[in-house]
Amino acid sequence: MRTRSLIAAALCGVTILGWTIGHGSEPAVEARECPANVGAADHASGVDAVYQGGLVGTTSSAVARQPSSVVVRQVAASAGRTAYVEDRQGADAIVLSTPQGTRVLPQTGEAYHPTWSARGAVGWGVDDGLVVRSASGERTIAGPQPGGIVFAPVFVGRAIVAAVSAPPTVAVPEDAWSDDLWLLRGGRWHRLTAFAAGTDRWTAIRTPFFAADGSVEFVVVRGRGSQDVLPRFSLWRLRGGTVHRVMSLDGERYLAGYATDGARLWNVPDRATETWLIQLDTPGGPQTVGCGAVAVDPMDVPDPDRTGHAAPAPPVRPSERSAPTDPGDPMEAALLIGDFPTQVAADVVAQQVTQAYDGGVPVDVVQGGKGSTIVQPARWAVLVRLAATTDGSTELSALQTRLPSYADHMWVVVP
Repeated sequence: MRTRSLIAAALCGVTILGWTIGHGSEPAVEARECPANVGAADHASGVDAVYQGGLVGTTSSAVARQPSSVVVRQVAASAGRTAYVEDRQGADAIVLSTPQGTRVLPQTGEAYHPTWSARGAVGWGVDDGLVVRSASGERTIAGPQPGGIVFAPVFVGRAIVAAVSAPPTVAVPEDAWSDDLWLLRGGRWHRLTAFAAGTDRWTAIRTPFFAADGSVEFVVVRGRGSQDVLPRFSLWRLRGGTVHRVMSLDGERYLAGYATDGARLWNVPDRATETWLIQLDTPGGPQTVGCGAVAVDPMDVPDPDRTGHAAPAPPVRPSERSAPTDPGDPMEAALLIGDFPTQVAADVVAQQVTQAYDGGVPVDVVQGGKGSTIVQPARWAVLVRLAATTDGSTELSALQTRLPSYADHMWVVVP
């Protein structure tokens, strides 16, 4: 999957049709601490989430921890039905679990964010299209931006609101830099927003959720590629055909649902432990009521599309690779790109690097600290792991030519 964690991730949105928070004995715990029993806490909060590789929360049957080649992502639950993405190397699968049983539906490409309607239909994005499956059958609908990405759909009555990431253009040359909301009604797409994006500026939409008042709320993230600062996060609302900003957010957070009283549930990252917290808005401030990735990609498992193949594919330009005369016992070099102030910024670059190599080499997003000698603490970087016999200098020149925007931020390192 082309991770849209954020500005990917991810990254990411699922629908909300009936998330609730229970009133059981599991109390809210101090902010930034996971409850002792995450499954029970998530169940009490009325959410399904991916935690330590498995599905926990409201569903009756948990998903066992998957092998490293498969990652569970982006869970949606409604009225005893559950859907999620099985992220695989290459084409993904959608898993549907209902009272009638479980079905695994292989997809033709990258799958994004399944969502349930109140009538039991389910929809999800696949590359630049939208798939809708109901009792009358399954249909694929072309998205409004050929070559883009359709993700985070939400059913609003008989219509569907979805986020669409536009493909690169002359005006916006980078992939995943220009997200907007679109409405699908009567078989036709209608654009709802026109957020700013350009050669330096990017805008991402994340985690659209259907609220009890009939509106759709979502997070907007904005930044500039040339600025070494945190991006700006804000909450927006779509009501009818009008979109407006609700408020600025104090740091990185994404919607995860709503309590029965309408209070918002948030996914908030704890980067030190690679854990997503589930926090509830309360009059006294945010309270951690659970843990796990609801509408965001889990942090503690690698993207299968970034693990590389058994044998490294040719470099960006095979003619530029120099063959070693005597490899002997070589050290494995890598290309480091960065550093960046957030995982958000690093994920953007990692996605572009993965595409440049066509998934042929492992591409990781790494965090400084924890004994790292190549990335500063509290910073993020992209690491392209090369075969031991690769000429790092030649590979560096090739990638700098392919991604000139980051040429001054690339180095050859030995991780």
